[in-house]
Amino acid sequence: MNNQVSALLLDTISIQRYIFSTNNLKENIGASQIVKEIYDSHLKEVIEELFSISDDSYYNEWEEKPEKIAILEHSSPFEIGYIGGGNALIFFKNEDMAKKFIKKWSMRLLIYCAGLIPACAVGKIDFSDFSNSLKRLFNQLAQNKSSFLPETVIRRHGITAECPNTGYSAEIWCEKLPDDKQNYISSVSNAKIDASEKADKWLQEILKKYGLDDEYTFTNQIDKLGQSKGKDSHIAIVHIDGNDVGTMIKKQKNLKNLREFSKELKKATLESFIEILLKIDKHKKDIEKEGIKLETKEGKTILPIRPIIIGGDDITFVSEGRLGIWLAKIFLEAFQEKTSSLGNLSACAGVAITKTKYPFYRGYKLSEDLTRSAKDARKLSNDNGSWIDFHIAYGGFSGELKEIRENHYKTQETTSLILRPYKITDLDELIKGVAELKKKKDGKDSYPRSKIMKLRQVLYLGENEQRLFIEELKVRGLKLPVYKDFKGNDIILNNKTPYFDMIELMEFYPEFALNGGKYEDIQN
Repeated sequence: MNNQVSALLLDTISIQRYIFSTNNLKENIGASQIVKEIYDSHLKEVIEELFSISDDSYYNEWEEKPEKIAILEHSSPFEIGYIGGGNALIFFKNEDMAKKFIKKWSMRLLIYCAGLIPACAVGKIDFSDFSNSLKRLFNQLAQNKSSFLPETVIRRHGITAECPNTGYSAEIWCEKLPDDKQNYISSVSNAKIDASEKADKWLQEILKKYGLDDEYTFTNQIDKLGQSKGKDSHIAIVHIDGNDVGTMIKKQKNLKNLREFSKELKKATLESFIEILLKIDKHKKDIEKEGIKLETKEGKTILPIRPIIIGGDDITFVSEGRLGIWLAKIFLEAFQEKTSSLGNLSACAGVAITKTKYPFYRGYKLSEDLTRSAKDARKLSNDNGSWIDFHIAYGGFSGELKEIRENHYKTQETTSLILRPYKITDLDELIKGVAELKKKKDGKDSYPRSKIMKLRQVLYLGENEQRLFIEELKVRGLKLPVYKDFKGNDIILNNKTPYFDMIELMEFYPEFALNGGKYEDIQN
């Protein structure tokens, strides 16, 4: 029996850049929907045209029967290997048919997914040596991605108008914009705007599945997430990415394992996001007590969160600024629990808290850098858990994340004012410290605001000033919150301190969730 078939591995280049290349949230959402459809409706259309198929039952067979390899068992001319993690693997009886698929699929993306850059690799899969065959195919894909970058948008020349959203050539009149903003835009912007409606429908189906559609809805407007009107409002842009998922995919010993892994990973990511929605529903009244004004649309409450990407192992969402770190924490803990059957799977999160009117693309790039920072800290600590990093952009600081922290979060004595990133269990301990700073005694703050402000000031000062501050607290019967080696009698140890992080979290972590417990333990 011949255990070899021709295999096609599909991918896309610079997906994040494609999705977040504009500051328009509706276009971000539409772009994400387009990416989702390249392995869904567009893949189906091409396969069904190539093989004259009218029944799409083949599309989910790899998930429903992971042990079955139809292309070996029957005379099927093709079979979907798996779809997940930003890739799709398809088997063909011969290489010529794989190349025909590439031609038709690429052409379709040029028409319906303007601006998206596809990548692919063709090779052999030997089912008796599956893991090594798959690694070779991924290596070929990486080589192809670095050697050729196709042009997928119409070039802008001096005689063509410029799209106000993308800078590309403006060649399509868009009537889906508000009356006062209708204009010629690029094919890239137009495709994204069209796709945003499908994204809205998919999310409403998710709400319906979990019994939340009668009460809640999502918004496409970034200023409708619950921010206080007329105040210095903030949003949180949260990017979460699975740890070592690509490596785990390549290590799967056989096709059945790969399929089961991809299916469970996709399920865990979606269910972890659902946990966020369920917690928002559970704490709706508590959220409003925080001063977060939940608006309504057509009789439904607008959720203070809007997902942009929900992928195989990554998710990006935007929320009201005070909820971002809490919601990211809920996801990380849920994800680690729901993927326990897949091994030591975890994820890292970056939370960029910015002004509502801050350029969205820059905020997203910051969240991406924060996620990378969390991943680097995890590797440096040789840890398998989930990590989180966050940054509050009050304004005025620009440059790379590392540069900002070097220049603005260190004292002259080279003390680091922040301990970020945090392992998620360490964040629990930090949050308990925040609760300590915010606790009340006889109806009054145990730590008056003046003392909190002074603590922030003495972080920048010398040892004598810090010692005097601790003595002041003792006179009031107080001491600093405990955090790991910090027992309340020292502000700085080994040129590090957790207290700057605690002070910032006082404003950007919901009070009702300050017990520091895991997501399933947060009480009303």
